[in-house]
Amino acid sequence: MIIVLGVLVAFVLVLLLANRRTRACRWRRRALVNGRAEWRCVACGAEAQTDSPAPPRDCLAPGQTRG
Repeated sequence: MIIVLGVLVAFVLVLLLANRRTRACRWRRRALVNGRAEWRCVACGAEAQTDSPAPPRDCLAPGQTRG
């Protein structure tokens, strides 16, 4: 019973702490140009470039409200 309660609490924490701004975004790296990674979201079609190898953290879709 304690294990089930612990798993339930962990699941709720993951839901609360998940980044909601990119929940619908699915970033895929297209290319590496001049040390910058080019990304495209397969869900909304937004495009972005980053200096780091990590994908963008915000949804860049046109008309998308942030926050």
